[in-house]
Amino acid sequence: MPKILLALLSREAGESRRDILIALLISGIANTAILIIINKASASIADGGFNLRLLGFFVVALGLYITGLRYTFDAATRIFEQMLTRIRVRLTERIANSELLLLHAVGRPRIFQAITVDIAIISESQGLLVAAAHSVVMIACTGIYVLLVSVPAFLTIVGVIGVGILLYLSRAEELNRLIGASVSEEVRVIALISDVIDGLKEVKLSHARRSEMVEELGKVTDRLRDIKMRTAGVYNRNAVFSQSFFYVLLAVIVFVLPHMLDGFAPIAPELVATVLFIFGPISTVVTAIPAAAKADRAASSLLSIELEIDRVAATPAVGRAPRRLPFRRTIECRGIEFHYPGTDAGQFSIGPIDLTLRHGEITMLVGGNGSGKTTLLKVIAGLYPPARGVLAVDGKPVSVSRLPNLRELYGAIFSDFHLFGKLYGIEAEEDAIAAQFDQMQIADKVGYTADGFTTRDLSTGQRKRVAMIVALLEDRPVLIFDEWAAEQDPEFRQYFYEELLPELKSRGKTLIVASHDDRYFGVADMVVKMELGHIQSVTRREDKP
Repeated sequence: MPKILLALLSREAGESRRDILIALLISGIANTAILIIINKASASIADGGFNLRLLGFFVVALGLYITGLRYTFDAATRIFEQMLTRIRVRLTERIANSELLLLHAVGRPRIFQAITVDIAIISESQGLLVAAAHSVVMIACTGIYVLLVSVPAFLTIVGVIGVGILLYLSRAEELNRLIGASVSEEVRVIALISDVIDGLKEVKLSHARRSEMVEELGKVTDRLRDIKMRTAGVYNRNAVFSQSFFYVLLAVIVFVLPHMLDGFAPIAPELVATVLFIFGPISTVVTAIPAAAKADRAASSLLSIELEIDRVAATPAVGRAPRRLPFRRTIECRGIEFHYPGTDAGQFSIGPIDLTLRHGEITMLVGGNGSGKTTLLKVIAGLYPPARGVLAVDGKPVSVSRLPNLRELYGAIFSDFHLFGKLYGIEAEEDAIAAQFDQMQIADKVGYTADGFTTRDLSTGQRKRVAMIVALLEDRPVLIFDEWAAEQDPEFRQYFYEELLPELKSRGKTLIVASHDDRYFGVADMVVKMELGHIQSVTRREDKP
């Protein structure tokens, strides 16, 4: 019984649950009525007669069966897909509202698995699960009919089926365990294939790397193959067992009960027809058990990851965007410290950091890789909440609840930036967009239409220029550039430092630039040198000899 999936459906379906249950009952009862009518009509034919009234009843019952079943499938599909759409959108919205550290806490693979794989599993299972639910109703209605025909036959059939169900369920635990192991191995296979595709350049450059990755992929796929074969073996044995048990039930009705019960022989053919009639529904229920278990596990995964996201998700302001904090003088770090989740004492962290950034100035953060520049930039931008210390704007401390307001100050291009397909959240005239493409000297490589950027298949340096266009069109008062010039050619790198940065400063922008380009440090009003997560020195332009 997929308890978690049923709970999820119950929460999401609302009033539609009642309509589906009514339709299932109507269809199940009509299905049993068809059985009764067929049995009665067969008896009348044996007596040499033709009953027109039974034919009319048959037509009505068939119409109710078809109508009820069609409504059930259509309504269930609508409920499932609406539910999954709401969950997908809700999870994505909560991820968007969560803190950046969500990816560290939950993990990117789990998030993608939930939004894609788990939702797909539930969507694909809905048809079989609805058919199984209808079959259960039909079996129950048919059982009532058998009870009215013969109590001993009813008890015998229930007893035999009950023993079969218990024996079947005794093997279900092994089947569920194998299904869980199969899902885990499939995730590993997908991860390895993604590594090969994403790192194809590196794979092609090293025969040893390629061989080792292919070898590991072979081992994982072999394990997956073995698990799937064992799963299929258990499932096949269960299917053979259920079919054999069904034939045992028929043998009991034909060979045993007529000799044990007086007066049973005349109704034996009717009961045989009844058992044959419910064989299909019983097979449907048996077939649906593994699918139900897999869908239930997927529903459990969805609920679990939703709870994890809720723990680190911010509550968005209802009906309005966060108002940008006023910034006219300074942004201050007072004893700021930050530690990545799960960081041991001997691993990397930053702080304590004491630093004052002045409005309208160019500040350069310098230092080697791993010195903490990017982490500090993300703390200053409000993307990472400080573990200790105070972040203040114009002397006023920024609380955790005001971090969304702080973020509205910043336009940023981090070293691990993402280039979106469209100018989301930005309203700009075509002429202004075209002017930016010309300024970034990239109009011959990429353009912008109503559908978004014409291509994102660009070099890293070109993609950074497009990201710069986005940042400039967004027109935020504080701009963060994290090693932006690293992939630019020498001429454009010089343009960035000696022309673009001074131009932005003249427009009143506050600029925070992480850089290794020591030949251009003179452009900055303040140079902050970092090492191992700490500030080693701060040099202002007026301090220079």
